Amino acid sequence: MRKRAEFQRMVERLRDECRKQGVELSLAAAEDIVAELVDNTARSLGMRKETVVRAHLGTVDVAALAADVVRADEARRREITDTSPAVISLEDTGRLVASLAQAVRCVSFNHERLAQGDRDKWDAIGVLDDASNGLTLVGEALGKHHMAPHAVNILWTDESVVYARRALTRTIEKLRIGAWSFGHGAKLDAGVIERMTADLGVLPRD
Repeated sequence: MRKRAEFQRMVERLRDECRKQGVELSLAAAEDIVAELVDNTARSLGMRKETVVRAHLGTVDVAALAADVVRADEARRREITDTSPAVISLEDTGRLVASLAQAVRCVSFNHERLAQGDRDKWDAIGVLDDASNGLTLVGEALGKHHMAPHAVNILWTDESVVYARRALTRTIEKLRIGAWSFGHGAKLDAGVIERMTADLGVLPRD
């Protein structure tokens, strides 16, 4: 399906329109957005995906689709703008780093999701991106830690707070609904949810 000329033309139209509206959309992201559109249309109309690609992609309002992408990008940027940096103790930073590592491990345990629907794939990739970005920024912050009178405090930037919050929140949600699992029973998953929720509470919500 993705190799069809009609599909690739739609991908390029979407990328061009996003560019006009101020967002640079990667080829992989554009392909997944168009693929999800095809999946949803085929499901709602009871058609084969190939039929949708051949007969319906040309009628899609590309400007409106691109506007949705732009709004999502603006929402992500606004979340960072609206979030304050946080001074977190070294002990709590260690807890959060461990939780982020567990989020990455959870994705690896449920790697089969990457081969399923585009939404499942992007959920998993989103956790990996947010967790890795958060860990990278925290690693940089550890090199600039502040020595308080009786403790070591770490300054978490607004970006690191947002990335960590996203990764943990999404992982908790997936574990809670049973979409992801560590593969050792509901009791272990519930324990991880409890610990991650407690660690998530260390981060500011605003």
